[in-house]
Parts: sequence; structure tokens; C-alpha cells
Amino acid sequence: MDEHRIHLLLTKLAGNTINEQEFEELMLLLRQAESDDAVQSPFDKTWSGLTPASQLSPVEAQSLYDQIKENPRFSEDVPVLKPRRWLAYAAGILVLIGAGVAAWLLTKPAGQPALVYEEVLAPAGKRVRLVLEDSTEVWLNNGSKLKYPVAFTGNTRELYIEGEACFDVTRRDQQPFIVHSGDVAVKVLGTVFNIQAYQQSQLAVTVVSGKVSVAAGTTSLGILYPNQKLEYEAASRQAKVVTVNAASLLAWKKGELIMDNVTMEQAAAIIGRWYNVQVELGNDAIRNCRFSLSFLHGENIGEVMKMICELNGCSWKMSGSNIIISGKGC
Repeated sequence: MDEHRIHLLLTKLAGNTINEQEFEELMLLLRQAESDDAVQSPFDKTWSGLTPASQLSPVEAQSLYDQIKENPRFSEDVPVLKPRRWLAYAAGILVLIGAGVAAWLLTKPAGQPALVYEEVLAPAGKRVRLVLEDSTEVWLNNGSKLKYPVAFTGNTRELYIEGEACFDVTRRDQQPFIVHSGDVAVKVLGTVFNIQAYQQSQLAVTVVSGKVSVAAGTTSLGILYPNQKLEYEAASRQAKVVTVNAASLLAWKKGELIMDNVTMEQAAAIIGRWYNVQVELGNDAIRNCRFSLSFLHGENIGEVMKMICELNGCSWKMSGSNIIISGKGC
């Protein structure tokens, strides 16, 4: 989980500068923190430096939370938080909301329906296709998750992706389509593009048709056209655009496993998601071996590993769902 992003959202909340989309993202993260320690820990670390809410006793925090939670003005937008060690700062967030931090929530027109979100997960080893309310087609690659509105009722169509997805977007000139991953937003009207963001630290956007704009926060990263790919490193906040064969990068939609000029470390992550296995590299010499291979006919894990190891001068052994690659490597 990106601590920088959590810190930014909480700082904006405390500083009364958070917008509607950022608030929804923060509420989603709070929900996830209930069951995911990787999300929980950055909240613990970050919140302590932003508010004195941690001084509340558990009883005071629970009482305050219950009072605000039951207020109908917040019932559709505030997550139903279970008592955890972070209940005190959850209550602190609600105090800030009650003080007017999220004024847009209090003043939205009566009867305007709140956005209802759903989430879909493509588990390891599986791909998922879905069609959104606006007829946009989405393919989720294995190990990916998409949060999307059941209906697009606002001025924009906004979704949130973790992992990799291909979007064939229905054009609506007055309602731009925006895909968020961390603090990066990809904005289109109608186009086909692929976004890969399995790690918050790295992101890639590839355009098949149409054009898209990519931004990190308020910083524009570029405008992409067909067969262009933008690669972004969050740590350095640097982006580069390269020319690619976009069609080959979308072969995963057809069940074709194509690894083009990848390192063994990258291949281990790809194979792990594709076959739902854990791949371990026995030594650092193997890690940076680089190769290209295509598997177009649903080859099993044994066939894939045999070819990869023959090409890179190594051997492999599988025990259950764990694979260990060893040898001197390239």
C-alpha cells in the first residue's frame, strides 16, 4: 500500500482541500483496512501525525462514531467501520467531516442518488470480462480488481483499478471516462486502451485506438495515441512514452501468454499470476536474465517452465504450488 497516497488523502481531509473523488477513495481504503493489514498499517502511522483524535478513549470514540454514523446525511457515504485499534482516528475523520470538511456531501441536492459501487476480482489464473452500464467492455487480467459505479449518473465516469485491465470505452462527449490507479488518472472519451498497475510504484498505459491523457495528481504525464505506451515510475515521478505493437500487448485477453523482452524477475510475477503459483528465484544471477517467449495454445505450467529454463540456463522444481528456479542462469 502506498503510504504517500494515504498521507496525501488524510492531509487533504484535515486541511479541508479534499474533493469528492478523493473522499470516495479514502472511504474505500478505510473499508479495505478493516481486513487488510497492508492498508491498516499506513493509516496507523499516518493518522497519528494529523489529528489529536488518538487522545479519545475507546468509549468516547465509539460513542462519537455511533452518533455521526446514524446521521442520515452520512449514511450513504461513510463506511460501516468495525471496532478496531484505529477506531479513534476513524472517529476523528468523522469529526472533520461533521465540521464541514466534506461540504459537498452536506449540500448535494436532495434526491440526487449517491453512486453505488461494485467490485469485481479476477483471481490468479483467471480472466474476467464485464460490460458496464454505458456498454463499455472491460477485460480484467488475472490478479486484478476493479471498483466501478453500477450506474454513471454524474458528469464523469470514474473507476478504480488494481492490476491490469483493457477498456473498450463507449464514447460520451459530455461524460469523460476516467480510470484511477493510486494518484494516476487516465482520461478518455471513447477509445481502447490497456492499463497495467499491479504495483503502486509502477504503471503502464497502452493505447490501441483513440487517444488518452494521463496525469499524476495535477501533473500531466502526456497524451497517448495508438501503439504508444506510457511507463511511469512513482518513486521518481518520471514517465516515458515508447512505441509498441499494442495488439500483442493485449494477447492476454485471448489466453495467449506473451513475454516480450522481460527479465526473469518480471517473468516470475507474470507466471505466478497466470498459473496461480509462487515462483522463487534461487539466486540473483538469474533475476536479471532477459528473454522473449510466446505461448499461444494454453501450454501447461510444466511446458512453460521447461522452455524458460532451457533458454536461460537454469533448472526448476515444483512442490505443490511453489516453484523454485535455480542454476547459474544467463
